[in-house]
Amino acid sequence: MKKFLSYLLLMSVFVFFVSACSDDDNSIDIPEPEENLTNQLRADAGNGEVTLEWKMLPGADTYNIYYMEDDGSVEQPTSADLKNNGTKIDGVTEDIISAPYTVTGLENGKMYWFALSAKAFGEIESDLTKAIYSIPLADPPLPAPENVRANAGDEEATVTWDLVTGAAGYKVYYFTSFEMYGESPKITGNSYTFTRLKNGQDYIFWMEALDGDDNTRTGDSSTSFVYPATPSISPPPAAPTNPAITDQNNGDIIVDWDTVTGATSYRIYIARAKGVTQLTGQATIIGTPDAAPKQAAETNLTNGTYYIVVTALNANGESADSREVSITITDNP
Repeated sequence: MKKFLSYLLLMSVFVFFVSACSDDDNSIDIPEPEENLTNQLRADAGNGEVTLEWKMLPGADTYNIYYMEDDGSVEQPTSADLKNNGTKIDGVTEDIISAPYTVTGLENGKMYWFALSAKAFGEIESDLTKAIYSIPLADPPLPAPENVRANAGDEEATVTWDLVTGAAGYKVYYFTSFEMYGESPKITGNSYTFTRLKNGQDYIFWMEALDGDDNTRTGDSSTSFVYPATPSISPPPAAPTNPAITDQNNGDIIVDWDTVTGATSYRIYIARAKGVTQLTGQATIIGTPDAAPKQAAETNLTNGTYYIVVTALNANGESADSREVSITITDNP
């Protein structure tokens, strides 16, 4: 387990992070190519605090958080800097088993760096993620959009997300290389389709929420987590919509979602930590689907909070994840 966790956190981490307090030049940072979409860390600035979000890592029982004030160089600190000079929030004693986690007691207007490690019970902690920064403000920026998904199509991909309260608009981006990078215009809905993409090419997509001031980026959110998609002449089904947990009793739950055109089966992915994906959750296969709405039972869940996504499948492959839903079981010790 130790080697597995270390491997995940040693991979090139995608840390595409535009601070809500970056220079007001409307520029956009270009992400580094990344090889592991599981390990992602985000830092949303607040008033005297920063809320950290991350994708769950398989096998991790808890996480440790390291943070430190910038030394004035505005340079990304190394893992050694954070461990030797930073503050550690120990997940073993603080019971940090899932995102989000809010670091409080910070000074507004100062830059802070954050990194994360994972730990399995009885093992040493993994290596740290790359450090990302955030600057708390008395009037904090928008939070980053949640549940960002990318559904592949034929020479296109449709990105969806949850609307952000207070946002005046959104921008969506994709990246494969410095020669294949694109962005949407400012949009106001919660869906955008990129067209004229290359079939068979792997793309990563991300986005940010925009405030009402187009001249600065001060109030804009940090960037969302990234999501991959590969356009194809024969794309998989679309992701299931409107997932919900419609009933629960003594550890038995019913998961419900809308029918997906062309789907021949579905999978439910479930985990005890926020940020579950088809790469990290425990799967239940729902074959030969009945008439809509689709329903499926998950049984014998013991007390605790569970996070769930659903995917649709056919001969062309597996869809993107649905948006995440959660339930807390309290009647099955």
